[in-house]
Amino acid sequence: MAKLAWRGVTVEPVMQEGDDGLPGLVADIQVHGVWDRERASFFDTRVINADASSYSSRQWPEIAESAAREKHRKYDQAAENLHASFSPLICSCEGVLHLEFAAFQRALISALAERWEKPKSQIAGWVRTRTQISIIRAISLRLRGTRKTLQSLNWTNHDEDLGLEDGAPLPLLPREEE
Repeated sequence: MAKLAWRGVTVEPVMQEGDDGLPGLVADIQVHGVWDRERASFFDTRVINADASSYSSRQWPEIAESAAREKHRKYDQAAENLHASFSPLICSCEGVLHLEFAAFQRALISALAERWEKPKSQIAGWVRTRTQISIIRAISLRLRGTRKTLQSLNWTNHDEDLGLEDGAPLPLLPREEE
């Protein structure tokens, strides 16, 4: 969706090269012009199962804020070295957004409404629906499909394009023998 609103969108940009056997630092998305017109913004996503037993004694705002602090500790210095900003996009499996994700969503809605010359309310419904579908697809293997070839099920038409817009495959049902 960011590609529809802004230019200069990169997926999995390298923020910091690894050296001496240490891993580098890679964000999920880089977008130019989100918070400042001429400044790059880096984003890293995290979907949290707030109902997990390890979070049973904590409420969602505390869980989300803790995850955001962890992301900021990891990425802020690298973003600063690149003269860019960093924002974590954190949400629960149920689609509850952390404050920074909600702010990004509002910026996306405003940018799309301006670009498409449509009411923000109309764009907001579309963006929120797409976000929810993305979250569901991220947590559900049934909708994501498998990455393995299932030859034991007599799979046919492997090269057919049956994926969704973003290329994620849909699970296929085996065809009946003719």
